[in-house]
Amino acid sequence: MKICIQHGATRQFLRESDVWTESSTLARLFTNSIEAFRHCVDHQLGGVNILVERELPRPAILIPVEIHALTGQATTGFPMVARK
Repeated sequence: MKICIQHGATRQFLRESDVWTESSTLARLFTNSIEAFRHCVDHQLGGVNILVERELPRPAILIPVEIHALTGQATTGFPMVARK
């Protein structure tokens, strides 16, 4: 299983704190989705998706993350199954 953070608008992948890459192979990998979510909260990364790529034939899961500027509270939507 591969877990990374993808920018919602550009579809680039988080490589380091403020560095994004087009390549998913260069993306920073997280141990689990909670660790990825905590990274989003700690670094105020809103408008991103936590991407959980599973082994075939199971499709990837996208978990949208938004950070509300006024409250500082992070929220996630329901995970979505990515369609190819």
